[in-house]
Amino acid sequence: MAERRGRRTASGLDRLDIDLLRALSSYPRASIRTLAALVGASPSTVSKRLSGMRRAGILLGEGLRLWVNYEKLGFDLTAVIEVTVSKGKLLEVERKIAEDPHVTAVYDVTGPSDVIVVARFENRGQLSEFVKGLLSMPNVERTNTRVVLNVIKEDDSELINLLEESIRE
Repeated sequence: MAERRGRRTASGLDRLDIDLLRALSSYPRASIRTLAALVGASPSTVSKRLSGMRRAGILLGEGLRLWVNYEKLGFDLTAVIEVTVSKGKLLEVERKIAEDPHVTAVYDVTGPSDVIVVARFENRGQLSEFVKGLLSMPNVERTNTRVVLNVIKEDDSELINLLEESIRE
């Protein structure tokens, strides 16, 4: 089984590491053996790679609950973008926005704007290009972009505790 070394990202990841991150995203509870089968590597190689990503701070969390630290992968810029849509074309615009690989969330919301978009970028140039692309879309009236300075909390794991508490009551 090939280890797929070769070209690496700015954060030092190679194709195998990226394939592992993708497999973990799709199957967060997969065993080492399952992950190995998914990425075409040996279980010992997968185990070493996962340990290395944990040591590097790329994978966060314990046990079966892992988070990817996208800043360590070069996506240092997170933007929250409000979008106002006209002419009843909300779903079409939202679906189109959701196709962009930088977009991590699209929310249909109430209030002065119609859509909230959360997206991650490697630099200001990518953000600028993305926002200009939004503004050129048919039926997008305006955008309001906010850049995240610091992440205080980005964790939904406590929701399970709320479910457990509701069962006990």
